Amino acid sequence: MNTLKQFLKIPGTYIGIVVALAFQLIFFCVWLTAYDGVNERADQMHIAVVNQDTNMGSKVAEGLQKNLPFQVTEEKSMEKAKEEMNAHAYDMIIEIPTSFSKDVSEKGKTDLTFHINQANAMMAKQMMEGVAKQVRDNVNKEVSNYKQQAVAGKLQAMGPGSVEAIKGLTEDSVGFTIHKVNDAKGFSVNMVPLMIVLASFVGAMIMSMELSKVAKQVGGSGVNYLSRQVINTAVSILLACITIGLMKAFQIEVQETVWNVWIFQAIVFFAFLSLTQMFITLFGNAGMLFNIISLSLQLVSSGVMVPHAMLSKTYQTIGELLPATYAANGYYTIIFGGGNLKENIISLLFIIIITQIVALIAIGISFVLKGKRRVIKEA
Repeated sequence: MNTLKQFLKIPGTYIGIVVALAFQLIFFCVWLTAYDGVNERADQMHIAVVNQDTNMGSKVAEGLQKNLPFQVTEEKSMEKAKEEMNAHAYDMIIEIPTSFSKDVSEKGKTDLTFHINQANAMMAKQMMEGVAKQVRDNVNKEVSNYKQQAVAGKLQAMGPGSVEAIKGLTEDSVGFTIHKVNDAKGFSVNMVPLMIVLASFVGAMIMSMELSKVAKQVGGSGVNYLSRQVINTAVSILLACITIGLMKAFQIEVQETVWNVWIFQAIVFFAFLSLTQMFITLFGNAGMLFNIISLSLQLVSSGVMVPHAMLSKTYQTIGELLPATYAANGYYTIIFGGGNLKENIISLLFIIIITQIVALIAIGISFVLKGKRRVIKEA
């Protein structure tokens, strides 16, 4: 009983309890609000249609643009469409081949090709595969109607019996081929962006908390802060080396050079350290609550589990302000290819500069206030 009383006298006990309760409360509130109405925003997904057939294909393309419940854009060439897909403008490309009408007329069979971007959230990839099957079925119906009308016009003079007979020739005229763009082998690689974002941020959050405790013991605000940045830089470099080693050990193939991956991971971890450190510098121990909120916000808004387009505008904006989005996008580029690693690095560096400036301003204000208090006491 005495031991229990001693526990209850120490503030750390209550901090631990508050953190545990905060995790539950924050994750419930953030995740349930972030994913509320996601299915209703499926119409924000982007699909490109590339029609290379001027006959029946034109009608099919027109039907797709009119009937698909997504943002559908017609592109003139596959090269341009794939370029836009690599820039994450499209989740899928529907290609209508040049021989579409000819194959239907002469062979009775043809194929649509669906190009699905694998450098995307798991939900988006699964959704697009389902859409491909649905499009195939809908196009089959359109082609069947087209064939019936065309043949019926020629056979009308032969009597209604002949017209009825053509209906049996119009089933399943269109097949489909799914081409996975920016693909990577193995199911586990799909989890790499989420895993690295989660591990890096949680590691940074705990490290910033522990360094903050040490900083209070060491004292000396300005030099103290600079010393922490030296430690942060060294650990970021070391962690990047370990990350590359683990990816090699687990045979995760990368589409970028080892140097680029090393630089990127070091910047990602330093960005997370800068953000978590800023909250602790601004709010002290209460900064951990802000870090927990930040963790939850970044997991839901980074585009790893649910694509950005299906989130509300609020969470899309939050995602653009926090480093996890650029970390996830960068790792999609590293693992799957496509995208632009340089743009994500620039965004992360910008976040680092902003968070470092905010932290330094907070330290400066704190230093000035302490100086004023000291003068007042001496007076």
